[in-house]
Formats: sequence, structure tokens, C-alpha cells
Amino acid sequence: MRFLLLACLLSLIACAETHEVSNKEPVMPVQKATTDTTTTGEKTVEPNVPTLPKEDSTVTEVSFFAIGDVLFHTPLFKACKEDSSKCNFDYIFAPWKKDIQSADIAAVNQETIFVPREDGYASYPSFGSPEEVGIAEMEAGFDIITHATNHTIDRKASAVDYTIDFWTGKPVLALGIHKTLAGKDSVVVYEKNGIRFSFVNFTYGLNGQKLPSDRPYLVDLLDSNGNWVEMVKKAEASAEVTVAFMHFGTEYVDLPTEEAQTYAELAIDAGADILVCAHPHVIEPYGIYTTKAGNRALVYWSLGNFISNQQDISTNLGGVAKFTVRKVQKENLSRVEVSSASFEGSVTQQEVGNYHAIPLNAYSDSLAERHLLKAKIPELSLKAFEDLFQKNLENAPKCGTENPEKVLPLPIVNFSNVLSDSGKTSP
Repeated sequence: MRFLLLACLLSLIACAETHEVSNKEPVMPVQKATTDTTTTGEKTVEPNVPTLPKEDSTVTEVSFFAIGDVLFHTPLFKACKEDSSKCNFDYIFAPWKKDIQSADIAAVNQETIFVPREDGYASYPSFGSPEEVGIAEMEAGFDIITHATNHTIDRKASAVDYTIDFWTGKPVLALGIHKTLAGKDSVVVYEKNGIRFSFVNFTYGLNGQKLPSDRPYLVDLLDSNGNWVEMVKKAEASAEVTVAFMHFGTEYVDLPTEEAQTYAELAIDAGADILVCAHPHVIEPYGIYTTKAGNRALVYWSLGNFISNQQDISTNLGGVAKFTVRKVQKENLSRVEVSSASFEGSVTQQEVGNYHAIPLNAYSDSLAERHLLKAKIPELSLKAFEDLFQKNLENAPKCGTENPEKVLPLPIVNFSNVLSDSGKTSP
């Protein structure tokens, strides 16, 4: 049923390239209103604007669920490599499946690219993963797969093409990779529960590798010439809410770097309302971030690893982003806002032939005793994970990130007379 519903939603995707989404009708852009607002920089800011009264109003919500890196090292695909009948990875996501499927939109960062069996699955430094990972992600209930990572062209352009072909015709959105220039220049927009979203996905780089000279559109990069900023602006002009999935930062550092914050500010000032970030392989704070220009957005600085074979306590603690976007509409007035946001811990449980992710609030010392790292790291325990997660939450002020509970709801769009103004399109 979930796939059927998503398939219906995908019919609203605008201008997507044929191999990613076919036979779609274009969606007219929605202009963000400026009534009763002030403008700072390039984005409308709406400080202290009260939410429309809910009495006699139509209230709709869209809930999100997002996880960090699905990073397939050898122990995760070893059995699959030896025996194709063992290529089923549903168990990885099983402890979180109910949460994934209960969200309106669920996203996963697929850190590694897919390759055909005959090309050989591989781990670091040139990852190549079984496509059955993608099958498990669909079975778990994910709607969005982000593929723009530093490992995207580990196995050259042919593996990117193979991955794009795998997702073609599937009821998911695969972001950040393209077979054609037209695909790169398109904006992914679709409507859910009466709210129109646009999605973008960029990576800071490709581990020193370069894109093919004849196919510079293959992966969405945070390029130095600013084309990516223009893409965010285009996305912002095409929808009510822009969600940017960003791959940046420094590995194994628990606070966003200056470079990461610079990228984030550029994205927010260009129109991004929510940033969901990855790459450091450890969690970093989350909350409401305000740019120097005065624009605000919900930012998850790093979700860390969801699944991997990395060997530290910190790289076995991931984060799950949960947030909700709400629209309140009364007659021809409406308002869109981030109404809630939370961050939950997730532990990578490493057991022979059974790597899976467990909610931190369901973890226990008995599970820690079975963890493969326990012999190497005796201090690995429930408390160790809990203390690390708490420290992450307390780190937020160090990167200028406010506690969402003190800020939300965060205004995104405040429409005025959108139904009667001929220059605007009804959301």
C-alpha cells in the first residue's frame, strides 16, 4: 500500500529526467509570499509571525524520518558475496521498520554505489555494494535515497549508471546522480498531504576523483562556481518547502567545521528550509541555525553511521532525524512551518552475519555484551552510548544551533490571498 501511495505522489514530480521518473506532468512553481514579512539577504524572514488560528482551518502535516550512512563494508556483504541466495538485508532495518513506515516521507543516505555481482563487491577504498541493499531499503519503506557522497564514483561512471538503472521504475526518489544534463537541471518536486516539497542532494567532493569530462552532470557537487547555489534557488522557487541533503564536514569530528557551516549558510540563504547532513560518520548536533544574513533553518549537522563495520563507539552511534512540516490554511490564507523536530539515537549492533541498527532507547547491556567490538573496547555499553548521545545534544550551542523546543514552530511560508491572486498558484 505504501508503494502505491508513493507512486501516486511521484506523478507530481516536475521536469525529472526520463530514467528517474517518467511520464510526469510539470508542477507549477509556488511563489513564497512576502506579506507582513521582512527580507534579509535572498530569503524571506518572518520573525514572530503568529500561526493562523486553527479554528475553522484546514491543518495538514507531513512527517519525516531520515537516517545517516548505509556504509557497506565486507562483513556486511560477505555472505552475499559467497552465496547469492543470502543477499537479503531486510534484517538491517527491521528494528526501525515500524518508524520508517509510519513516516510520510523516509530518507536514507546510501553511502556506497551498487555494482553487478560479476564486477565484484568491495569495501574501502573503492566501495561497490549489492543492489539487494536497495531492495532492502525499499522493503523497509524508504521513499528517498540520497546518492551524492564522496564514494559515488568509487567504481567509475559505469557503476553510477548501473545504480541509476536499478532505481529506474522503482517507487522511490534517487537523488544526487544523473544520466543526462536535463536530469541534473531538473528540480525534484512533489506534493504530500497538500504541501509541496523540493529536494536537492549535494556532496563536497569525490575523494579526489574527477567527473568524466563529457559527463560533468553525473553527480551533484558543491561546486566552487556556485552552480549548486543556483539549483537551491531554483528548488526554492518551485515549492513551499525545500529540503537539502548535504554531504560535507570532516570525518570523526563531533562539531560542524567552518567549511560545513559556510556551505550551510549558502544553502539556507539560497532558500533551503531544512538541511539533513552526513559524511563525518559520527553524530553532530541539530537544531535551528541562523545565518549571518538572518535566515533560519532546521539543521541536522550529521546523522553519522546507520550501519557499518567501523571500529569505534562513536562510529557505532548514529542519529535518526524526525521532523514534521505543517500547513494551516483558512479560506485563502495559509501558513507553512516546521512544527516539530527531534533527534534519536541508533546503535549499530555488530554480530557475525547479523549487522543491524537498534534504537538507543531499546538498547541494553546484554546486547552490548554480544557486540563484536566488546572484546576490543571493554567500555562499550549502554551508558557509553547514552553519554555520547547526551554530549552531542549539549554541543549544539558550540556551533550556534538553538534547541528546537525553544524556537518551533519555525515559519517557512506565509501565504496571503494565494487563491485569488492570479500571479500565484494555489498550493
